[in-house]
Amino acid sequence: MKTTLEFIKLTLVTVGGTLAIMFALGIASLPAQAENRIWTEDHSQTYSGKTQAGTGEKAYVKDYEHKIEGKYSEKFVLGHGDCGYDPNFNDCKSDRGRTERLGKWSKSRNVWYKFSFFIDTEWDSRSRASIAQVKTKGVRYPVWMLRVDHGLLKLEMNQLDQRCGYLLTLDKMAGKWTDVVLFVNYSKKKVKWTDEYVALWINGERVNTKGCSSEPVLGKFASSWHKKGSSFRYGIYHSYVSRELHQKAMVVGKDMKLKGWSDAHSDKSVNSKTNDPWSIDWPVKLKIKRAWFDNMQVVRSKKDIYEDLK
Repeated sequence: MKTTLEFIKLTLVTVGGTLAIMFALGIASLPAQAENRIWTEDHSQTYSGKTQAGTGEKAYVKDYEHKIEGKYSEKFVLGHGDCGYDPNFNDCKSDRGRTERLGKWSKSRNVWYKFSFFIDTEWDSRSRASIAQVKTKGVRYPVWMLRVDHGLLKLEMNQLDQRCGYLLTLDKMAGKWTDVVLFVNYSKKKVKWTDEYVALWINGERVNTKGCSSEPVLGKFASSWHKKGSSFRYGIYHSYVSRELHQKAMVVGKDMKLKGWSDAHSDKSVNSKTNDPWSIDWPVKLKIKRAWFDNMQVVRSKKDIYEDLK
């Protein structure tokens, strides 16, 4: 099966700012091994920042040793204090931390996402983080998020405010590669081969997503699609970190006596402890998170091409 060669422009959002890097997912034919090729048209914007955790590691690198196939995998490191910003949003002043690559906007309505991720054995089982998500322009909520929360892998359909249930426990992920194939139909019209708007495979096994995939995935935010379509992001991203840090402080007997903060969304507000967690001298720091991604493809197709992507 032949597919259109799709270049995905990615922006690396991490410590110190937003840096643009051109990234190509080279899809010439299926089945094909998917090297995570980085096509740097603008070489002046090669990223060189280090995590604030003091380990000397860069927040994003190509790892030529730890990989599945091709020349390298992509390694992300998120430490205490790592946050990014762009002209429209500041993670550092919004109770967030992030090292993430942002995909080019696409108006393709039927998309297959294939990737493998690896999280290290030191991953904090009491923390919460997103490792992959899709956004639409002008909406704070992602369309969907693949998350590792409290040691459990889960898929959330955020614009529908639905959870698909737990997929894997941390002991099944940490120190191992986990293979993901996800089909998402961003249209209101169903495709022929499934009645669901989402189909998910983890490590070669299809997962039951009927509890969160029976409705069009954009929900009441469907009009946002017409602006620029969707954008795929992957890496490590955690929000409302002050709630986690406050809880850890209380465990060691320290009440930080914070005034609280309300993060206003279009339809509701989310309460947290502070919008500026990185300016506070917490008695306990967030543990460093490390994740690798490899074997990645993004393919546009209405057909069931799972067997070609395996």
